[in-house]
Amino acid sequence: MRAAAKFATEPDDYRLLPIERFSDIQPQLSGLWLVKRLLPASGLALFYGHPGSGKTFFVLDGALHIALGWDWLGRKVRQGLVIYVGAEGVSGLRNRIVAFRRHHEVEGDIPFSLIPCPIDLQAPDADVKALAATVRAEAAAFDAEPVLIVIDTLSKTFGAGKENTDDMATYVSNCQRLSAEFSCCVVPVHHRPKDAESTEPRGHSSLKGGVDTVVLIEAGATKRAEVTKQKDGELGERMLFNLRVVELGEDEDGETVTSCVVEPTEIDTNRVRDPFAMAVGKLSAGNRLVYEQLGELLETEGTQIPTAIPEGAIDRGRVGKVASLDAWRDKSISAAGTGAGHNRDTGKRAFNRALPALRNAGVVRVWEEWAWITHHLAGTVPGQPAGRDRDTGTGGTTPFRECPVVPPVPTAKSALIFAPGETGDEPVPGWED
Repeated sequence: MRAAAKFATEPDDYRLLPIERFSDIQPQLSGLWLVKRLLPASGLALFYGHPGSGKTFFVLDGALHIALGWDWLGRKVRQGLVIYVGAEGVSGLRNRIVAFRRHHEVEGDIPFSLIPCPIDLQAPDADVKALAATVRAEAAAFDAEPVLIVIDTLSKTFGAGKENTDDMATYVSNCQRLSAEFSCCVVPVHHRPKDAESTEPRGHSSLKGGVDTVVLIEAGATKRAEVTKQKDGELGERMLFNLRVVELGEDEDGETVTSCVVEPTEIDTNRVRDPFAMAVGKLSAGNRLVYEQLGELLETEGTQIPTAIPEGAIDRGRVGKVASLDAWRDKSISAAGTGAGHNRDTGKRAFNRALPALRNAGVVRVWEEWAWITHHLAGTVPGQPAGRDRDTGTGGTTPFRECPVVPPVPTAKSALIFAPGETGDEPVPGWED
C-alpha cells in the first residue's frame, strides 16, 4: 500500500499504454489467419524468388482468391479488400489480372484495387501516408475491411535506400506500420540473390527477421512454393503449381497476346536430381580436370581406407577407396602440362587452386596424406558426419536443390582448360542457368 501511494503521487506526464492484466487475458481462438495456416491475418509475409519463378503469378492468384472469398490451395481465406501495389511490370500485371478474370469467368467488380505505379516505402515517411490514405479511400468505396496489401516488388518501392544496409529495417518498419493501422497482412514480393545456390532473400538480414512468414518460389517444369519461415505455423510446407496460358486478344500487328493463370497440382514433374552431380557439374573446367585425375587414380591405384582415418572424417558406407595426395598432385600436374606451351609450374598452380575449391564444394576430402571423392554432399544424407577433425576443409556444404545432367568433359583438356590467361574460375559450358 505504501508503494501504491508513492507511485500515485507522481505526476502523469505520459499517455498510458494499453495493458491486459493476468487474470483477464483470454486465448485468441479465431481470426488468426488470412489464409488458413499460411498467411497471418495481421503481420508481414514475404514471397521471393528468381525472375521467371512465377512469384508474381502465385501471389496475385492468392490475392484475387482472397478478394473473392474463394478457398486458395485448399485453405480457407478471410475475404476483404485487397490493395495490390504494382510497382513494376504494370502492363504484364494488368494482363495477368484479365487472364484470371476470363479463365475463372469472374463477372462484376470485386474488392480488389491495383495501384499501377512505383512508390517509396523506405524513407521514414515517404509514401507511407499516401498509401494509407489510398487504402482508407478504397475501403470506404467498397465498404470493405482491408485484409491484404501486396507490394510488388520490394526493390521498386525501396526509394533511394540500399537493400544490403540498415535501410532495410526502416522499410520493414514502414510495412509494419501499415499492417498495424489496418490490422491486415502486408506482403512484399522480393527477389532472390543472383547466386542460384543461395536460398535466402536478397538484402539485409533484418528483412527475414522482421516478417512472420517467408515463402520461397522456385522455378521448374512444376513450380514450387515452400514455406521457409512460419512464426505460428508449420515450417517446410510445399505447394506445387503450373502456369496455364490464356489468350487475351491480338496486338496492333495481329499477333496473339497471352498471359498465364496459376493451376495448383499435386504432381511434381521435375526430375529428381543428385546434389553431388550438380556440385561436380558446376566446377570450373580447370577444377573439373583435377577432380577427374583423382577419380582415375582411385580406379587404378586406390587403396582400402586406412584405419587411421577416423569415422568422423570419412563415410565408409559410401567411400570404398582412398588415394595418395602426392600421387594425385603428380597426376594432375602431368595432365595439365601435356599441351604445347605448358610446363610443370602451370600444373602446380592449377592443382593448388583446385584443391581448396574441390574441398569447399564438398566433392573431395583430404586427411593427412590421403584424398578421396565423397560421392555425396555433407548435409544431404541423414547421419552424415558434420565434423572434419584434422581435415582443414570447410564445414558442411549447403546442398544444392536442383541440377541438370552433368555435362561431358571437354576432350582437348589441356588446350581448353589451361590456355594462356586461363584462371580456372569459369564454369563448364551449360551451367550458366
